[in-house]
Amino acid sequence: MKLAVLQLLVRSDERSERRALAEATARAVARGVDAVVSPGGFVLDEAFGLHAIHALGRVEVLVGDAAIDPVEHARLASAPPDVVVLSPGAESDIQAEAVFELALALSVSLAGLIIISERSGAAPGEPGHGGSAVVLLGEVLAEALSDEDMLLAEVPVPLFAPEPRAPLPELPPILAQRLAHHRGERPVVQYPADLS
Repeated sequence: MKLAVLQLLVRSDERSERRALAEATARAVARGVDAVVSPGGFVLDEAFGLHAIHALGRVEVLVGDAAIDPVEHARLASAPPDVVVLSPGAESDIQAEAVFELALALSVSLAGLIIISERSGAAPGEPGHGGSAVVLLGEVLAEALSDEDMLLAEVPVPLFAPEPRAPLPELPPILAQRLAHHRGERPVVQYPADLS
């Protein structure tokens, strides 16, 4: 199955966002893809003739903090999906790198296919620092190379589950710090430090 993952630049208004998404999706369909993943999830549009998503099996889409929340990962692990799409809205380049590290670990513990689909071009501290990728059982099939990019990957269907499953990964410290900050908490650290 041919999959396209879109990484789109942050735009100033919703109309421009919709137009950019429609144009990028049309370009992907012209390349013969079976499914398109955009920041926030799958594009399901009858106008584009994309009906093949069910072939991937059960898909879970995690947006914002849910994408990096160990509680959400544990919830999904009780009945593991076939595919997990992560769209956390990284707020810095280092967060984007940490999400990539997390995706690699989740692809051998939670679901065989992990997709990161993000926006890029945001100011520091704002969501949208890229890092889109397609990871299959610990192997990177495609990775964004520019701010606005279309990743193409061939994935086997039916998808294979990780076997044996590794334990769910610990959250990288920068992502744990983000979650704590968003919740108005202080992150738990394993060493004496003052994070005030």
